[in-house]
Amino acid sequence: MDETLKGRPDRIKAYSIATSVFGRDETFDPQVDSIVRIVAGRMRRSLERYYLTGGKDDPLRIRIPKGSYVPVFEDAAMALEDPLHSHGGELQKPGKIGPSILVGPFIEEGDLASYPNLGRGLARSLVVGLARFTNLRVFGAEPLIERVPGPASGGADEVAVDYILSGRTTVGSDRFWADMLLVDARSGRTVWADSFERGLVPSEIFALRSEVANRVARTLAQPYGVIYSDRAQETEGSPPERLSSYDCVLYFYQYWRTFDQDIVDRVRDCLERTIRSEPHYSEAFACLSLVYSNIHRFGNGNRFADTDFRERAQALADRAVELAPSSSWGHYARSLAYWSLRDIRASLAAFETARALNPNDTAIAADLGQRYAMLAEWEKAVPLLEESFSRNPVQPGSYRLGLFFYHCAHGRFEEALREARKIGTPHMILGPMAIAVAAAHLGDHKEAVKAVGQMIALDASYGDHVVADLESRNLHPDLIRMAVDGLRKAGLQGRDTGFLAAESA
Repeated sequence: MDETLKGRPDRIKAYSIATSVFGRDETFDPQVDSIVRIVAGRMRRSLERYYLTGGKDDPLRIRIPKGSYVPVFEDAAMALEDPLHSHGGELQKPGKIGPSILVGPFIEEGDLASYPNLGRGLARSLVVGLARFTNLRVFGAEPLIERVPGPASGGADEVAVDYILSGRTTVGSDRFWADMLLVDARSGRTVWADSFERGLVPSEIFALRSEVANRVARTLAQPYGVIYSDRAQETEGSPPERLSSYDCVLYFYQYWRTFDQDIVDRVRDCLERTIRSEPHYSEAFACLSLVYSNIHRFGNGNRFADTDFRERAQALADRAVELAPSSSWGHYARSLAYWSLRDIRASLAAFETARALNPNDTAIAADLGQRYAMLAEWEKAVPLLEESFSRNPVQPGSYRLGLFFYHCAHGRFEEALREARKIGTPHMILGPMAIAVAAAHLGDHKEAVKAVGQMIALDASYGDHVVADLESRNLHPDLIRMAVDGLRKAGLQGRDTGFLAAESA
């Protein structure tokens, strides 16, 4: 601070801070020793917290921009124009973020002598699996059950939960049964129930417990799962400006299923308000980053021409990761930001990190599979895509684009057309493009022409820049040639397809 006030901001470097403040010697290497970066991050968060609380009326504010250690002094009005807090509007009322769920206790029956505490172990595995979805606040029953309101205790309280997951486990000589029940903690309404039966081998008991727990976690907590559907019903039809922070994230998922361009502005504005009112809500930053990545890749950014969407997407993703390093969606957002910047290596590394943090999130696995498919790395792409749809049949059909490319690359155009019809994203040009290409290669002129008409409605000049568009999406050259050939057969006019109006006359 003193160096800045004395007009010497150029002296404020990681090396000088480390040696003069933290006592590091002349061998200090910021790539090895992260002390300066860590403390600077804490300082940024402390400043944000201060200006949201006791310092909210201060006329002068201090900010340390990300990527720099030089403090910036600005008035309060300027502070609101920070790149990660722009596109203002009415602030939302802060509140708890995301639904909460209490797991257990589980009733245990059967051969308890041979398998003691199997139910308790299953409950703990469920806590671990559910906690990987960072939009959920997850509690284990043992320390909290006496303090939770609703059917579990009837008491009032310190920890109010939205859902209670309970169950019963039964162990036979060679079989295992588990009955699960998810209820609304306040009304007692049954939201979901299921039963599981498995063969039981003593040496495989831990694997069995993990299998059941992971399946339940995926069913309940992943995007478009049971909890998402239940919460989304409560806010259906509500105007975006009245949605809570978590509801804005649900609104994002609604958009993410089909990439509906009619609602993208409202989703963006809702999330912009959210990161202003909830500046530590990592998932909101991640979702907003994904929105900006889409605005860039779908070419609908002319409404905000002065903004570099790729840079903003990356800044938002970096902030999401900084706020919650263990949140898979922060790394997922970062992976798509890198993909838009055509840094494929960094993108795939971020994807793999996201998948490792939450193997139960099929959306991340499917999108990673799609990226490998676009690179024509089929041995990695196909298992990820097939397994993700097997685990979650209701996930967005846009991920089937990878399977479409896979079948096309191997000349299986009937299978490719079946996958293309399931994509279901008429607002995204690659959806009708896939149908046009597959139908044209099969000689189905009627369906190909109809799909081309949908493409022209989205982008009348697409035939002039097909190649540039597909290259910007990092599509393998062989797949680009196959797509352009199919579009030419389908009758898409343009310089890239080599099919001009005079030829079709």
